[in-house]
Amino acid sequence: MSQVSKLRMGFREAAIRGYIPEHLADKLTMMTILEAGIQAFHKGYFKDLLDQNLEKSREQRISNREGWDMALAAQDALLDDITGVRWAHRQTETLTTSDFALALAYTRDAAQKPGYAPFESELLKVARTRTVSNFKPIKARGATNLLHRFLALRPEATNVLYTGFIGQGEFYSVANYELAIAYTWEMYVNDEIGEFVDAMEELGEAAARTRAWSVIDAIARMAPRVPLLDGELGPTIQNILAIQADMAEQTVDGRFVARTLTDLYLPATWSSLASVVLNSQQLGYTGGGSGPAVGQPTTNPVYKAATPHSEPLMAEIFAAGPEGNPRYNDPAAGYAELSPKDWVALDRGARPLEISYLEGFQSGPKTYTKAPDVVELNHGTFENHTFAVKVGDVHGATVADKTAIRIAQAS
Repeated sequence: MSQVSKLRMGFREAAIRGYIPEHLADKLTMMTILEAGIQAFHKGYFKDLLDQNLEKSREQRISNREGWDMALAAQDALLDDITGVRWAHRQTETLTTSDFALALAYTRDAAQKPGYAPFESELLKVARTRTVSNFKPIKARGATNLLHRFLALRPEATNVLYTGFIGQGEFYSVANYELAIAYTWEMYVNDEIGEFVDAMEELGEAAARTRAWSVIDAIARMAPRVPLLDGELGPTIQNILAIQADMAEQTVDGRFVARTLTDLYLPATWSSLASVVLNSQQLGYTGGGSGPAVGQPTTNPVYKAATPHSEPLMAEIFAAGPEGNPRYNDPAAGYAELSPKDWVALDRGARPLEISYLEGFQSGPKTYTKAPDVVELNHGTFENHTFAVKVGDVHGATVADKTAIRIAQAS
């Protein structure tokens, strides 16, 4: 007997015994399958954080059921997108109990803390976050310049000096990113629960990857690019010094601006090289194989000058056209003149990156279920035999301070 048949038989048996209304047996069967998919999606998105909170929810339910119920009721604001799943549990609360809803609430709450990134992207972790209430243009923070850089000395009995400011931030806006997966009548007949759940987990990974893409996309479009003389050699001492000098001496609207190189974000190609270059205190000798050894200064000028971070997704995005970009229907969605060997340098203290989320999406994407009113599993649903789960996320990113970031070009 298939997994679907066993599940359906269990609900039909419950209906016969009077635990649930008979007409809900098939719909609850499908909602249980969809919940398994939704839980897999969030596992793909949040990884171990969800597993930890599933265990926390289970332990709390076993040790203090009343407290568990109160905690779940208190987290309604974080669970507004899984009303269908919670409806199903209310119908079957005498039969089953799910720890998923409370675990998801705990996970979403934890994900709102600064520095959390669902995808292993160091660039996403350092981006300043904001919350907006609509899709209107947003002016980036951190790009407003006071006319006076310091407080003014006020001699005794003199009036205060009034300053002014110039807003130089560019406008950007959040955008809606969505995908859906259907669970068809044919999949039901073929007992394809496992395949559906696996696909939903991969969809969760894709949603996390899209948030990282949002920041990398802003860098690709907006960050100043520095063509290096020997850029094809990667983050060598000379190339790091060139980027360091470029950031250290800048002029913006007639004002001298100095930024400090603190971090490098690298494709996998350069990770080992950067680690050696930045962590070697002494330099060796060159030559000696077919000629005399050539002495160099004994101290490495870029020793500990910056912290290297591996950012493999950046190389994938820089190299790809529309197929590596959420703008799938845009033939110009790639990035001209960028290479998978390019790397990014920035001044972390200046906080040059910014990502905004629509209110309600700060802690992650939302899932929506499509469950038809009429469900007869022997022959599918009334219209097209399809249940579905849609995933939506709303965010947008920008480079808020172009003086504090560079793309070091390999060629």
